[in-house]
Amino acid sequence: METGIRRFLEKLAERADLPADVVAGTPKVTLTGTEWVLVENHSGILAYSGSEVEIAGSARVRIRGDGLLLRAMDREMLLVTGRIFGVDLD
Repeated sequence: METGIRRFLEKLAERADLPADVVAGTPKVTLTGTEWVLVENHSGILAYSGSEVEIAGSARVRIRGDGLLLRAMDREMLLVTGRIFGVDLD
């Protein structure tokens, strides 16, 4: 999504008291300790291995770790477990 449009939607969400990530479609990443990563507002998986999961969205999310497993996935969220070393957003 274009940056200007994203900013507009985020401001609109703020005025309407809605979560900006939901309105703008930006990924919401929740990291719980070093074992769970929940990604909401995704567009699918680009790459998947035991050491890296790359997720599409308005921003790419890359999860690095060891023994990574895709535990759950639907249209709105996905859950990756394993030993998490890092999460990168591009």
